[in-house]
Amino acid sequence: MFLEIILLLALLALLTIFSRKPTRMPPGTFGWPILGELPPRSIPITEHLKNLKQKRGPIFTTKWGSHRIVVVTDYHLIKKAFNHPDIQGRPAFFSFALFSHFKNAGLVSSHGSVWSENRRFMLRHLRDLGMGKTALEGSIQQEAEMLVDHLDKTCVGKPAVMDHSINCAVVNVIWQMLASKRYDIEDKMMQRYSTLIEEDMNIIQGVLFILDVFPWLAKALPSFIMNKVFKVDVLCRNRDEAYSMFKQVIDDHMATLDPNNPRDVIDQLLLERAHRDAPDYLTPEDEIDVLSIIGDSFAAGSETTSSTLRWMILYMAINPEIQAKVHKRLDEVVPNDRLPSLNDRNQLQYVDAMLLEVMRLSSLVPIGLLHTATADVTFEGFEIPKGTSFMACSEMCHRNPAYWKHPDKFYPEHFLDDEGKLDGKKEGFLPFLIGRRQCLGESLARMELYLFSTAILQRFTIEPPEGVTLSTETNPSQMITNVPLPYKVVLKRRI
Repeated sequence: MFLEIILLLALLALLTIFSRKPTRMPPGTFGWPILGELPPRSIPITEHLKNLKQKRGPIFTTKWGSHRIVVVTDYHLIKKAFNHPDIQGRPAFFSFALFSHFKNAGLVSSHGSVWSENRRFMLRHLRDLGMGKTALEGSIQQEAEMLVDHLDKTCVGKPAVMDHSINCAVVNVIWQMLASKRYDIEDKMMQRYSTLIEEDMNIIQGVLFILDVFPWLAKALPSFIMNKVFKVDVLCRNRDEAYSMFKQVIDDHMATLDPNNPRDVIDQLLLERAHRDAPDYLTPEDEIDVLSIIGDSFAAGSETTSSTLRWMILYMAINPEIQAKVHKRLDEVVPNDRLPSLNDRNQLQYVDAMLLEVMRLSSLVPIGLLHTATADVTFEGFEIPKGTSFMACSEMCHRNPAYWKHPDKFYPEHFLDDEGKLDGKKEGFLPFLIGRRQCLGESLARMELYLFSTAILQRFTIEPPEGVTLSTETNPSQMITNVPLPYKVVLKRRI
């Protein structure tokens, strides 16, 4: 018995020694042995990190399970870190790896040459297909008109949820660029795909967090626990169902591909890999990479913009005086017999300022996606070991009074200068993050937000249901995305 106690004490001593933070890292602690310093799920992640910042400063160290994390809370420090060539990796999160079949593939979770090559490829071809250019305007306006007509038929005059129709309209834009396809707003497959993404996000931001911070558990636990407790089987089934849909589209493209006239991103992906020794263009490795690229683009291109549109609708219902200003500008600039266009944008700078303020105050991605050091790094005088992750607190920047006159108030004037001109490149503002892994669809997202929002606000007045006080509260346990809790609004027809 005495020997067992001695061995236990020795083991605890070793765990304590190995769990100590290296002195040359930023201030902070690695917390408890094995567990680290896990964040509470009862308060928003930004509030937790703000409490740590007050004790440790603008750059500090923490540890979540197996992951060492350097937290960066200042805009200039985030900009410097995320532009560093050796801080462009991704952490070994189980949830990331599962969707790429545990391969280095796709756009979101890939790293090294796979990431850089895929990113360059997508940027080049999305730009060729009109991303950020007025050539894409007609396509977005078509989807905007489809959306407002649907809302007009189904939601006017009664409390209504802003349902999957927003996702469908948004995803049609990126899907036409990827696959030359679009879906009717009532399409069952598109409704199903929106449901899959929502279910996946709930699982990933729920109990699966344990497997992300303790990745060794995934190798140690039996499959029935992985499925029963962590719902890994549901994630795999949803992934395979979505990839089966994408695979059918790829097969259709293979059958109709004209190498001299590529139609879209999938055609370009097939042609880019055609030189390889593979039947039907793709090796098994290529196929996983292509499916991951499509899946990443499809999900990111739909969920972020559609969630921001839901925030816009909510903020307009809560702030009728600001909505009235938007309506006034739209009525002065845009005739009722056509949709607002990009040519109107210079005269609708208050509307753009309102949309930027929606992005600031909602902070859809409050801590961004973590980067990882791919080599030992010296940063701000600290020594950061290889494999350490970097976390950017974008929401903390968005609420920093050093940058914003009214940090906790919905105030579009934050983005207007003294002459009422738009000032969209403010320090402290990073809704699409920043640096080498900055969202590659930013220009497309900004164009979509403007055209969809102006179409909705031209057609409707948005009000809370009678007797209801709407709230901007979010679920504090959801750390990856800030999405509004389910709400209903009343749309009233203006034209």
